[in-house]
Amino acid sequence: MNGLGCFAQGLGLILKPGLRQYVMIPFLINVVVLSFFIVYGIAQYDQWMAYIAGSLPDWASFLSWIIGVLGLLVGFAILLYGFLIVGNIIAAPFNAILSVKVEEYLLGRPLTSNTPFTLVVLRSVSREFIKLAYYLPRLLGLLILSIIPVFNALAPFLWLAFGAWMMTIQFADYAADNNEISFSELRRRMASNKFDGLLFGIIAYVLVAIPLLNLILIPAAVAGGTVFWVEHLAEVQAEAV
Repeated sequence: MNGLGCFAQGLGLILKPGLRQYVMIPFLINVVVLSFFIVYGIAQYDQWMAYIAGSLPDWASFLSWIIGVLGLLVGFAILLYGFLIVGNIIAAPFNAILSVKVEEYLLGRPLTSNTPFTLVVLRSVSREFIKLAYYLPRLLGLLILSIIPVFNALAPFLWLAFGAWMMTIQFADYAADNNEISFSELRRRMASNKFDGLLFGIIAYVLVAIPLLNLILIPAAVAGGTVFWVEHLAEVQAEAV
């Protein structure tokens, strides 16, 4: 099963009667977090635009609409990434439980673990910060590359590849963590599945960026990432990246 198929199967899995109940809490968390970011973003955007309009001289007032459009695009990007980061941190323990139940459904047997639930919660949240530490330096490097002449012509393609890769890591990591596989080991295993990883990540990157629809597609991506783990990563041994 390729990466696209894994995502599609994940969407089907969260609709099954035995798994739907594990989607509700992550869904509600996403609703609350997204609502907060939308309300806060609208309030800040209006204040920022009022400040910009008041700072422009009369002869440059025609630039305000251009700045408004750019501000809207930048604000949407910040809102999306902020929603994903905060939502994933808060919902991490519940996404981990969803991933466990999906993997058990796929394997037809329960996962064995001696880890107390409280430690599972702490581990899943701390894992999100480990991923942030991995993402942010690479994100900064890509931002710098995007403003360098000549190289910035490649920026749109690099952003798409980077976003897709990060999505695959994000959503396959829940199953890896549940199986007590370290984040570095997950990356080593993904090195031998780069093409399928990008296929999964691209569909997740595009669909999760759609407001409101992403409320249900994030749990679908968690389930799909678990399918990807079972199909491509569970038994892989690869060289370090």
